[in-house]
Amino acid sequence: MNIDQLTDYYAQANFVYIGAGEDAIKPGAILRDSATNPKFCGLVVPLAGSARVTLNNTPYLLKPGEIFHATPGTRFDREVVGKETWRCARLYFSLPEKEVLSLPFFHRHFNVPTGISLRITDMAQQLLTSNLASGSTAVLRRKSLFHNLIEEIALSAQKQYRCDKGGLVEDAVAFMHENYARQFTIAQLAAQYDMDGKQFSELFHRHVGRTPLRYLNGLRIERSKELLQIDGCTVIQAAEDVGYTDPYYFSKSFKKITGMWPTEFQAMPKNFHPQTEK
Repeated sequence: MNIDQLTDYYAQANFVYIGAGEDAIKPGAILRDSATNPKFCGLVVPLAGSARVTLNNTPYLLKPGEIFHATPGTRFDREVVGKETWRCARLYFSLPEKEVLSLPFFHRHFNVPTGISLRITDMAQQLLTSNLASGSTAVLRRKSLFHNLIEEIALSAQKQYRCDKGGLVEDAVAFMHENYARQFTIAQLAAQYDMDGKQFSELFHRHVGRTPLRYLNGLRIERSKELLQIDGCTVIQAAEDVGYTDPYYFSKSFKKITGMWPTEFQAMPKNFHPQTEK
């Protein structure tokens, strides 16, 4: 699920809140061939425990911190996982007919990782309680609560996405430190995380403050300075040992980052450390 597309869906859709229900299923229970509401979409908000829900042969693990979007009239199986009763709120909604046709997410099942959110849990509980009340004030309250819940889900999903992607960048940085001497492109590194080069570079820059190529070049040059201070190490050898196939490109990169050519650096005292580019 692309978080930007999800946010766009929530921003464009004119949700009509329909109602709520609650499930409490005991540990070990397996429920076969259930069905979603035939008319309305639903958000499943897990409140406690874990359950494996299978729709169209695709399993989803539903637990607190994960919101599930279910389409109308779909058969599914449920199996409670672990020793805790699985509790969830089922929140039903519809869209105007023209939006049902124009917004494809209405017809898709998907999981939204939000992380544990007491606000989401509290709002879902309030909707369950409010569902028992009658009168126009209660109806207005439910509408407001549901729209606030949608906003909170979107904000929590964005926050969780940033946290997850921060971990991705940390992993990429670790990969560079371990493999800087290997031949690889930033596009190849990005592909390891199912991203294109532009997306990966923007994400990396947002977390690190430098593009991945600039970071990798800086890492390689720092290592090459150690090698160049070893007696007998040539510029060509240093370049190859830190991942450059073209000694001339290595020399240009070295000059750009340190302010001097590799041969100039070799002529300096062994304890000399030139200022590198930040």
